[in-house]
Amino acid sequence: MRGSRRRLILLVIVAAASIFVLLKHILVSDEERIRKVLSEGKAAIEREDLQGVMTQVSHYYRDEYGLNYLGVRALFKWVFEEFDDIAIHVEGMEVEILENDKGKATLLTWATAKGRDKTGYIVGGAQQPCRVIITLEKERGKWRVIRATGVKPGEVFL
Repeated sequence: MRGSRRRLILLVIVAAASIFVLLKHILVSDEERIRKVLSEGKAAIEREDLQGVMTQVSHYYRDEYGLNYLGVRALFKWVFEEFDDIAIHVEGMEVEILENDKGKATLLTWATAKGRDKTGYIVGGAQQPCRVIITLEKERGKWRVIRATGVKPGEVFL
């Protein structure tokens, strides 16, 4: 009798934990999921993890600079080869859900890095951060970046 009671208690605990995890996943808002995608992308850039960055980018990516998925990949590969100690600073991110499984994040940002001969801003600057708009689309249940606008090179690029 003791063994079956322990099994019943264990089964109840496992069921309760499973329900909690399932509800937590269901109750997470799309805004929170977008924030997570952007946070994971930021962390991947700072780690110089090309695969981690590209996981967040849609294969359908297109932007105002003429970049597509492969162009973004090549750009980040070059940045990771040329710069070290990349740090991205973000202020005041606003996230909204649009129609047709799209979302938009608007944020003020700048990035610093150490180049070959100096350390400086690679995007924007602390005094004049870039107002970046990132558009995302839900693909197979996961948010991915399809467009980024407002990214301006900083002094190290000049």
